[in-house]
Amino acid sequence: MSYRRRLLELAAPLLALLFALLVGGIFLLAIGKDPLQVYLTMFRFNLSRLDSIGSILYKSTPLIFSGLAVAVGFRVGLFNIGVEGQYFIGALLASIVGFSLHGLPVWIHLPLVVLAGMLGGMLWAWLPIVLKLRRGAHEVITTIMMNHIAYALVLFFITSVFLDTEQEMVKGLGSPQVRMPKLLETARMPTMHGFLETLGIELPRHVYLNWFFPLGILLAVALFVMLWRAAYGYELRAVGGNPAAAETAGINTQRTMLSAFLLSGALAGLVGLSDLLGYFGYLDIDFPKGYGFTGIAVALLARNSMLGVILTAILFGFLRRGAEGVQAFEGVPMDTIVILEGVIILSIVVAVQIVNWYVRRQEKLMKRRQVTMERAGGD
Repeated sequence: MSYRRRLLELAAPLLALLFALLVGGIFLLAIGKDPLQVYLTMFRFNLSRLDSIGSILYKSTPLIFSGLAVAVGFRVGLFNIGVEGQYFIGALLASIVGFSLHGLPVWIHLPLVVLAGMLGGMLWAWLPIVLKLRRGAHEVITTIMMNHIAYALVLFFITSVFLDTEQEMVKGLGSPQVRMPKLLETARMPTMHGFLETLGIELPRHVYLNWFFPLGILLAVALFVMLWRAAYGYELRAVGGNPAAAETAGINTQRTMLSAFLLSGALAGLVGLSDLLGYFGYLDIDFPKGYGFTGIAVALLARNSMLGVILTAILFGFLRRGAEGVQAFEGVPMDTIVILEGVIILSIVVAVQIVNWYVRRQEKLMKRRQVTMERAGGD
């Protein structure tokens, strides 16, 4: 049964993905497009161009951190829906440290900026988990409210407290940008162009793939090893599986939940740093939103597997880069790809639930057969 279960668990997402492509094809037919041609264009655009591959990895980088943040919370039985607000606060603190600390070498300044981002995420995760543990407030409600507070707070700091009033006018615009001061060069995350050139890979300059991508990979591997090889990882899985049993076994469930949720917040604080330090170089009112909510889908599709988060994030990056290609070459609206993403999420979630139901049913049947055989043997 174990072999069959693993085979089903591997097959379910693939079959769900094929079903989602079929449903997406129906939507494409409805708007007068050839599904096969659209999908072929997407694959060619994504896989035959070096700038597309780099863009896919760049687009997947924030989703890796976001998916890991949500997955860590899920592992301990907590639903951290506040990654969105946590990464905004992380980006705010990182930006403040990035433009205000002058005279530091890059090997000190850049790590301080990254740590400031993680600290911001942890601070914004602290109140919801304390309310959860001390007052029983559900983390979904409190983190949703904290998201709205984070948006308003960051907007206030950008437009009032730290508004850059000494910036140069952007060519073609009659008014300055609504943003905080630019980060110092010592606070910027370098791109991977130089490293890739030593490997003979000439990545186009307009692709901003940076070192946060390999950092995300390393963090995912470290979290996987921690979950399955370290005592703390065992405590996380035990608390997430059955808090009462974990408490009986001597595990401090409240302390474990607190530390896991703060770890989730720290990971969330890294979500926006690839864009902030590697691309924009400043925090403004148009800073990218939505990574936190997409991270929930990434974690769910990866079934809270730390290594699975990497593949799922790259899948979303593939779809988003492909959306640009089919929009440009096939005239397919961007909304169609958003629909496809939603169908993929629903299909895989349903497929996983069906597999779980089937496995539980088979296990019950096997237990009944064993009991029947033992009774027959006893007679």
